[in-house]
Amino acid sequence: MDLYALTDAAILTQIGQKLKEARIERNISQKLLAERSGLSAFSISQMENGRNTSLLSLVMVLRALNHLDILEGLFREKPISPVALSKMMKKTPKRQHAYTMKSNADNGGVQNDFDWDKD
Repeated sequence: MDLYALTDAAILTQIGQKLKEARIERNISQKLLAERSGLSAFSISQMENGRNTSLLSLVMVLRALNHLDILEGLFREKPISPVALSKMMKKTPKRQHAYTMKSNADNGGVQNDFDWDKD
């Protein structure tokens, strides 16, 4: 289905129909869905008939139907492009050590820059 070919009202009608189908598949009455969602039975009827409703009401109904999964696409994180990743890596400072280790044959091969005798 080409959603862009539909009018906004037609999309609301399709959403309402899908909500009604989900409710009926779960064998839930409009009254029970209203109780579970915290909305009125009139609001449920309006939604199912494609009437304009709030986004909050839609989320409440989807939650009551255990059908929030249809919103997952909205929350999917976009993958980072290789160019953006490269830029991020350049901006990330490299870790610095508190002291550096130097090779020193006189001290078992390793010496640090810290001197215990200095204040």
